[in-house]
Amino acid sequence: MAYGYYNGAIDGIIGSESKAALSKFQSDYGLRVTGTITLEVLNAFGIVAD
Repeated sequence: MAYGYYNGAIDGIIGSESKAALSKFQSDYGLRVTGTITLEVLNAFGIVAD
C-alpha cells in the first residue's frame, strides 16, 4: 500500500488483489515474479529475514 501497488483493505489475507500487487511490484523491481512474499520482496522493502 505504501508503494502504491495495493489499495484494498489491510486484512492479513493474501488474496487475488494482494497477489496482483506483489506481481506488479516484483516485475517493476526486476525480481522473479511469483505473486508471493519472497526473501527478494522482503529485501526490497528493507525487511531483514532469516
